Amino acid sequence: MKILSVVGTRPNFTKEYSMARAFSQKGVEEVLLHTGQHYDYEMSQTFFEGLHLPKPKYINQIMKSGFHGDETAAMLMFIEQVLIKERPDVTLVYGDVNSTVAAALASVKLRIPVAHVEAGLRCEHFYNPEEINRRVTDSMSELLFPHIQSAYDSLIQENHPPERVVLPGDIVMDSLLQVAREKNIAISKGDYHLMTLHRAENTDDPQRLENIVNAVVESGVRIRFLMHPRTRKALVQCSLLDRLYKSPNIELLGPEGFVKFVEILAGAHKVITDSGGVRREGYIFGKPVINISEFIWVPEMVKAGWSLVVGSDRQRILQAIHEFNPSGERPPIFGDGTAAMQITDALLERYG
Repeated sequence: MKILSVVGTRPNFTKEYSMARAFSQKGVEEVLLHTGQHYDYEMSQTFFEGLHLPKPKYINQIMKSGFHGDETAAMLMFIEQVLIKERPDVTLVYGDVNSTVAAALASVKLRIPVAHVEAGLRCEHFYNPEEINRRVTDSMSELLFPHIQSAYDSLIQENHPPERVVLPGDIVMDSLLQVAREKNIAISKGDYHLMTLHRAENTDDPQRLENIVNAVVESGVRIRFLMHPRTRKALVQCSLLDRLYKSPNIELLGPEGFVKFVEILAGAHKVITDSGGVRREGYIFGKPVINISEFIWVPEMVKAGWSLVVGSDRQRILQAIHEFNPSGERPPIFGDGTAAMQITDALLERYG
């Protein structure tokens, strides 16, 4: 079986880490394509080097215009040419980014089946970019791999044939546990909170951005802020970066490679984030998650009491930083850490 795996963003790279290992163990021929969606050293190359990922056979150097149409079209044309040359048995796509929908569309137009990892997540905000990408990709996919029960249920309710929907768990859990084990990273309750912030509804709205910055600065709690390049640019434009630099409780870091990220996450007390992926990673490591976005991709985390949705409300963020301390059970909603092997077995059964 020959698989074209398509990656383009940091979350894709962490999942590819586990899938590449599973493919190698099962003797699957994998061709890796990098769409270039996250294209700079901090956002891409550090992950490949830190995780010792195989070098992509194909790397697209796209121009960053800031428009979804330009970006997706450039990736679509590049992926189509690779598909024509390689003729894989199946294209494997991850998540909900523009790379995902571009690869799915290019594949089905050439009658190459698509397998979608992290299918079925729904936030019910139709104009959310990730929601659009996920729904469109699911509609084109022949094999669907939801990673949580609610996503599986959504796909069945949308009349996807049950024999095409497989619930293997979350590859993110595979990758976290593998890195922690191999690098001897122990989970502890440190004296700092980990923070990430990158979603457009926060970075493109000066008032929301100011509310979040004011809350973390005023909290007085030590916060290690892993800053996305686009977030840094937004903070500069809103004259907020200096406020963070001058705050003794805020430590500003770059995006960091995955191994370093896992080290910081493992030692954090709490997680403050608008990232769907970082929320899950925090939960897996037993960290209280403060969600500074209104979007709820994984309702199971909220129901379990380990994720609190506060949005950009300054007072609610402050209160959560000081008072949100869940102590109840943490159900294993993301599986048992064998998702990559289960996905590989399902692909081999259907296309091998």
